[in-house]
Amino acid sequence: MKDTITEFFFFSEEDLRDFHYDTHKFGGLRFFLELAVFLAVKLGIDNPKSSISFFRMCRKFLVEIEGLRAYDGYKYPASGMINFLLFVRLCRFKTREDGLKFLERHKGWSIALGFNNGVPHESDVTKFVNKVGVDLDVYFVQLLRFIHENVQIEGIKAFHIIGFLQHSNRFGVRITTRTGTKFTSYRRGKKRASTHWAGMTLILDALYGLGIINLIENITAKKKIRGYPMLQISLTLIVKMISGLEDLHELENEVEDDPLLAMFCTIENDDTPSISTLSRDVERYSVAELKESCKQILQWLKELKLIDGSVASIDSSKIYTEGKVQEGTAEVYDHIKKDNKRGYKIFAIYDPICGILIDFRLFPINQADNPNLIPLIKSARDILGKSTLKKVYFDRGFYDGEHFDWLNKNHIQFVCRGKQRTKVADQVSEIPVEEYVEEILASPKEYQPKTERGKREKAKRDALKEPVKIAERMVDVTNCEKRLRAIAVKHKGKKSIDLWLTNIPASLYSAKGVIDEYRNRWGVEVFFKEEKSYWYLNNLPSRELNAVKCTICFNFIAYNLISIFKKTLSEKYQNVGIKVLRREVLRKNAIMYFNEDGFELEFNVKKTKEAYYEHIESINSFVAKMRENRDILDAISLSH
Repeated sequence: MKDTITEFFFFSEEDLRDFHYDTHKFGGLRFFLELAVFLAVKLGIDNPKSSISFFRMCRKFLVEIEGLRAYDGYKYPASGMINFLLFVRLCRFKTREDGLKFLERHKGWSIALGFNNGVPHESDVTKFVNKVGVDLDVYFVQLLRFIHENVQIEGIKAFHIIGFLQHSNRFGVRITTRTGTKFTSYRRGKKRASTHWAGMTLILDALYGLGIINLIENITAKKKIRGYPMLQISLTLIVKMISGLEDLHELENEVEDDPLLAMFCTIENDDTPSISTLSRDVERYSVAELKESCKQILQWLKELKLIDGSVASIDSSKIYTEGKVQEGTAEVYDHIKKDNKRGYKIFAIYDPICGILIDFRLFPINQADNPNLIPLIKSARDILGKSTLKKVYFDRGFYDGEHFDWLNKNHIQFVCRGKQRTKVADQVSEIPVEEYVEEILASPKEYQPKTERGKREKAKRDALKEPVKIAERMVDVTNCEKRLRAIAVKHKGKKSIDLWLTNIPASLYSAKGVIDEYRNRWGVEVFFKEEKSYWYLNNLPSRELNAVKCTICFNFIAYNLISIFKKTLSEKYQNVGIKVLRREVLRKNAIMYFNEDGFELEFNVKKTKEAYYEHIESINSFVAKMRENRDILDAISLSH
């Protein structure tokens, strides 16, 4: 049976190698090349505009194959059964039974696949598979691998092609050939328009190419009532962050004035986002569902090796609120502002190497730091795997011997700032002067995103590097069974001694190396500084705690997506802040020329055009590398 199907679909391997874009005789091959959208090939003169139209076209082809009619059943044709098995595979249903349940709820899909007499029972499908005598699920995977290995289409890049989405009636596809750009879900009557944000297409390149947009579209986060889907909210908040606008109503004006931004915000939904209702839609989600969605995104990034997760920074930050009292807030006295302030305290665990938020917890502003360290670490291990997290950095607010003991027993290395007037400080004060060694430490600014570039700014950062004297000693810590390594730093002209505590052995890191490691924690400080300005919590229509948590959660998703995008660019831009990213990569003027399929970009400035295609080349290379790390066939092949 396998050889027969191969004959129907491919004719011969020699014919396959001679396949060209405008060839008509290989209609069957063209349809099955459509299956290989996962594998970087999208061909055909009559390209289907949606996933359901693809299966209609596939059914039409299968019906015309006389050899398949010998396997027809009493009620259900072989063409429909093969189409259904293909449907289960491509639409990523966990089991055939799930696919049949979907067809029961969507009769149009059932007819499109070829089941005009109703939806078959699972036993009918099993009988057909036994009658054919071959595991078609395995065969489809082999078929896709065969296409991937034998078909090379010039000018079409793998990462521009997006696969089918469960419960979606359209491709979310962007295809680029030279200067052409296509959004299949977008319709516009204009022939041309201008945009100030041509670089935003690069974000879609990266996120589509890495399968992240498909993943978010496929996440079924529950809402209280109907509202904007999760992907649309996330992309809209990306636009808000990138454009640097603090208010959603300002964003609405920006989106109305720029067609490309409007397209960016309506990838999944044809309606232009109404900012007045967007905040309401955010709070209609369940925090637990959103956190589970974030977990799925992070696990996919881990599979792609986009997030390492072996190193984490933990920190807290205060969020002040104004106006009406919001649920879950508390009041404290601010010694800097000399006034009582009401608000929240947020605790976050953050990957400083990849710039990705792993998880967060929100409490009243008077919550102590100490109790939240271990729950955050446990949460990160639950998300990324128990053995993934190997090293954490945290400041003196989380200082506790019991925490150190727990980290030792769980084989997690840590670096923490020490406290004065403690047992450790007393032991360090006994270190003789002659044991101190002079070193030069980098400024913390060396570890934060570069908001400004140039020799002058680099000189300012270099000037902050300082000579210090360093010594270390093994010390006893209250409530900790094992002795820890204490590192003392004396600054010129200062009487006080800075302390660090760690369980990292000296054979792995010198004293200076430990301090340099700890300075990576600065990334979480920059994360809070950059992220909090986009939360607009005082302007939320609801004062309920769920609305606040959902708003923060969606902003974190948007921030993580921007961080992922930065990783696909050249090294020059991988550690820049949003301000630099906006100015140098994304805010670029271009003319959009529309046709029936989409639009093309034309740049008037040569340097802008060259930079744009340099970024595309970088994204090409990065996505190809990631897909080597995570075989795309594994993504298609479902584990039953």
